[in-house]
Amino acid sequence: MTTLETKPTALPHRLALLARPVGRTGFAVLTGALLAMGLIALQGYAPMPTMLAGLRYALGDAVAVSRTLAWGLPLLVTALGVAFAFRAGMFNIGAEGQLYVGAMAAAIVGAYIGPLFAGLHLLLCLAAAALTGGAVAAGLGWLRAHWGVDEVLSTLLSNYLLVLLCTYLANGPLRDPTRQSGSTREVHDSAMFPVIVDQTQLTAGLYVVAALVLATWWLSERSIAGYRWRMTGSSPGFAAAMGIDIARARVTSMAVSGALCGLGGSLLVTCSQGRFWTEIGTGIGWDAVLLALVGRSRPIGVLAWAGVYCVLRASARGVEQVTGIPSELSSVLIAVIIVAAVARSGAIGLITDWARRWRAVREKQQ
Repeated sequence: MTTLETKPTALPHRLALLARPVGRTGFAVLTGALLAMGLIALQGYAPMPTMLAGLRYALGDAVAVSRTLAWGLPLLVTALGVAFAFRAGMFNIGAEGQLYVGAMAAAIVGAYIGPLFAGLHLLLCLAAAALTGGAVAAGLGWLRAHWGVDEVLSTLLSNYLLVLLCTYLANGPLRDPTRQSGSTREVHDSAMFPVIVDQTQLTAGLYVVAALVLATWWLSERSIAGYRWRMTGSSPGFAAAMGIDIARARVTSMAVSGALCGLGGSLLVTCSQGRFWTEIGTGIGWDAVLLALVGRSRPIGVLAWAGVYCVLRASARGVEQVTGIPSELSSVLIAVIIVAAVARSGAIGLITDWARRWRAVREKQQ
């Protein structure tokens, strides 16, 4: 009898879980859209035509969608890496530096090894980036697990060290002598993903990212190791009482997180740039931390917010081209949308409380 009663409730329960991030995202986007209309009107432009022009630039046709997707792939992978560490109770704020060393490792393997068979060369580039980013993050996780070094501080400071190290290499020992700017040699063609949509930078790396999203979701939500990492993050004391090796869980979760961030950096090289240069990933690591926080460190939530973020960024560029409104305005809008997402539950509770009080007053008057 118990089995018959629980089966019908399984699907609605899962749908309810999926509806939560969707509802939070929709509330935030609606709030941001209303604010955007007000700001655009203050600039002297018609809100709706201007916003539609931005959306057409981001999603108007196959080329626009492909362009928006191509920009967001490295960001999505990096955000998944940050979220993975957050879920395990490790606050990896070093995504920017890990992305940079991953990009540098992929650029070195792509330029100085080969040319090889394309699939093998790409695999080597991705593996080098994952190992480099994972090793850096695992080392910082080891400091936390065995020496008690605060990972927020260590990962934050590591950004400056790693970015400056990569900048030195790009301007010094590994600089391409044919270019004035600080960049490495161009990678071989066999180290570049093939383009799948003409006139865009959307490459077959899309399939790799799709596989990484599924693998990250399974590892985090369905695997035994993922359960141990989640338990370590939510209740270390209980996890230790259950026989989970806390130190090992922290180090391995950071290793996976850093590997994903490094892979995000490798996609910048192998999908679009074709080399490492000093500004290759500026800001992506910090955006990834933001998306991981807003997405509640869940793979589905991060995926949804990465999509919203990419559309907003692309739309802002479209609005700037059509009207001349500076794209920096998008930063203000994105900030407001994120605040709205975080404050959604409190705002809805406040509105509900006001409605309840208003109803009580009306009933007394009647």
